[in-house]
Amino acid sequence: MELQRSAETLRQSAEVYVLNRDTPEQSRRLLQITGISFPVLLDGDLAVTSQYDMLPKRGQPMGSMRGVAQMGFVVVDPERVIRIQRVDLLFGQHAGQILEIVKILSQTGGG
Repeated sequence: MELQRSAETLRQSAEVYVLNRDTPEQSRRLLQITGISFPVLLDGDLAVTSQYDMLPKRGQPMGSMRGVAQMGFVVVDPERVIRIQRVDLLFGQHAGQILEIVKILSQTGGG
């Protein structure tokens, strides 16, 4: 329940999207399994993932995998500047931390 509250508060404070390389059917299943309420944007060719530099890199979790996106999050300010980018295998459980980052950036003029 706390996770859902944090996710909803985050959603009220920022635009939040999930990028997913899966098929539309698999993405719907992801929503059912996770219970997330964020819009899922399909990124089958990893073009958006690549723009946000979230492809696996040596020495990072999932670093040896190819053809997949890193699990994590990116915070982009209104001027489209990436303010933070983090590989985080448990990003779904860290909605509260992401919310804190968004709050700090908005208070310091970074978002």
